[in-house]
Amino acid sequence: MVTQSHPSFLSETEAAQYLSLSVKTLRRWRFARRGPTYAKLNNKLIRYAKTDLDEWINQQKVSYH
Repeated sequence: MVTQSHPSFLSETEAAQYLSLSVKTLRRWRFARRGPTYAKLNNKLIRYAKTDLDEWINQQKVSYH
C-alpha cells in the first residue's frame, strides 16, 4: 500500500528531490543536527514541511557587498 503525505509535508525522499540532494545527505545532516528542520512522527516517520524547506533555502543565500 502506497501512502501519500499531506501536500504541505514531504517525505524524506520527496524533500531530498525538492532540494536536489541525496537522501543520504539529509540523513547525515539530521544526525549532525544541521540542515532544515523536520518532524519525526511515531518515532519513525520523517517529514519535512515545505515551508520549512523554503525558509531554510532562503537562509542559505549569500550576498556579496
